[in-house]
Amino acid sequence: MIKFFRKIRQNVLFEGKTEKYLKYAIGEIILVVIGILIALQINNWNENRKESNKEDLLIDVLITDLQSKKAEFTSDLAIGKSIIRNSDVSINYWKKSSDIDTLNLKYLLKYLAEDEWFFNENSPVYATIAGSELWKQLPDSLNRQIDNMYRIQFGLIKSAFAKQSEYALNGKLNFLAPNHLLNLNESTLNLQRIVAENDEDFIVFLELFKSGVIRLTSKFETTIPSIDRLIENLEFYKNDK
Repeated sequence: MIKFFRKIRQNVLFEGKTEKYLKYAIGEIILVVIGILIALQINNWNENRKESNKEDLLIDVLITDLQSKKAEFTSDLAIGKSIIRNSDVSINYWKKSSDIDTLNLKYLLKYLAEDEWFFNENSPVYATIAGSELWKQLPDSLNRQIDNMYRIQFGLIKSAFAKQSEYALNGKLNFLAPNHLLNLNESTLNLQRIVAENDEDFIVFLELFKSGVIRLTSKFETTIPSIDRLIENLEFYKNDK
């Protein structure tokens, strides 16, 4: 009888230990699972952070590229306005006096011979971003704005530069070279004498050249504010995501 009760007691104690061990094991498993989930979450967070940093870097590089283009256009715009202003002075002086003004003559002859005006609208930065995962994540409106800037607006500026070079080459071949006006080391008075002998041709080429510069400056005046808006939208997207 005593052995029977002793056996029952041992079974109860064993069952109690088993339940305790089972709970402990379950607790350990839960902790391990929680640890794995936390590790995965941290890994995902790190990967997302790396991807976000990569996106931010691409956006910053694009902004830098746009700022560089803006600085180039701003400088060209100032030069263009100066050419228009000085051309108007000479054209108006000729219309009033039928004479060639010496004030800006060398300046204008120099630019009339500039037939190497060029703008490269291709951008490695844009090409990289357009083929990246970032492009797919950007809002459609921002995609269109970037695409419009690099493909259309910059393309129009390139075309205007090409046309301007045509005007300059035409003037160089048909007026400047035949009249020995490519060498600006001559005195201003001597240059004025040569130009005055062909004053109507000079004014025609000058007005043609000026019309091309007006077209270019118009493109700059439209594009520069567009660049500012695009940069603002890119910075907003980077800071808001």
